[in-house]
Amino acid sequence: MKQPVYQMIAFLFHYPSQEMIDEISTLQQDIKQISNTSTQQNLLTFTDHVKEQSLEEWKSHYIENFDFSRTINLYVTYLKLGEQRERGLELLKLKKFYEAHGFSVSDQELPDYLPLMLEFCANSDIEVSNELLEMNLKGIHEIQKRLIETNSSYQYLMKALFRQMEENGLDIHLKEEAKPGQEKLYYS
Repeated sequence: MKQPVYQMIAFLFHYPSQEMIDEISTLQQDIKQISNTSTQQNLLTFTDHVKEQSLEEWKSHYIENFDFSRTINLYVTYLKLGEQRERGLELLKLKKFYEAHGFSVSDQELPDYLPLMLEFCANSDIEVSNELLEMNLKGIHEIQKRLIETNSSYQYLMKALFRQMEENGLDIHLKEEAKPGQEKLYYS
């Protein structure tokens, strides 16, 4: 089962390029077909922001958020485990999960790279994608939290992601108790 929202979010999380800019208007037409208005609005907010910037400005924003930031990146297990040995075990577990579902991971990207996870989810049944996302929910939450704290436009992609996960039947709330004021962190 194809899940286009996950594919759209994965695409928009990749390093900005001219090809991506060339696709934004077409992508926005596809986004307008999404039935969930919250998901749709978050994706349109992000793509509108992209259209208002030059390619160099978009690249700079991406680099500030994901390449040079010590607190934010798109590797779901890194924020929790860093370079610890346990992270290697988590990466192996993820690689085996992908392989068990017929998805081969190249050596070019680590299996905990969020856009890679979302590409897998886009081409998987809802039950399988929910299982993968639930296994990594804490790390995904942490990425979103940090993007919101820095007021990054990428927070809108995370809000759309959480909305889609919830729409697919995944309980997006962490099992831990939320701190006051964080109850609505997931999406708007």
